[in-house]
Amino acid sequence: MGRVIVTVILVVVLAVLVSMNIGFTTAVNLFGTKFENVSVVAVAALCFALGVVYSMIIHISKSLRRRAKQELVNRNRKLTEREKELSNRQSDVGRSPDASKPPDAHKGELQSDVRKTAGDGLGSDGRLGFGRFFAFLRART
Repeated sequence: MGRVIVTVILVVVLAVLVSMNIGFTTAVNLFGTKFENVSVVAVAALCFALGVVYSMIIHISKSLRRRAKQELVNRNRKLTEREKELSNRQSDVGRSPDASKPPDAHKGELQSDVRKTAGDGLGSDGRLGFGRFFAFLRART
């Protein structure tokens, strides 16, 4: 109800200003072109309309910027979730059925791997690891 009252008061004030200035004219210089005998009310209405258009442009640009920023946040969130999902999937694939064995149970297997690769110093993947390298050196001496 308060908005209606304020709006009515503003419209009445605007009507009074327009009616009191309807007879006044002025000269307007617009980008080097001079217009004579232009109504003050017309100049005020034109300025008001340009202000509304300008504020709409600002509002639309801010709205588009906010939307783009929100899309980036959503995209980042989706990528983070996807990374977590892929890392979980990768850790699930990396687990072997031997994962339930205690750490010492794999010790013999590792030593046999070192003995197998001590001849050439390369592992099954073709890389020369530090442990295999030292085993390779010990086997040569």
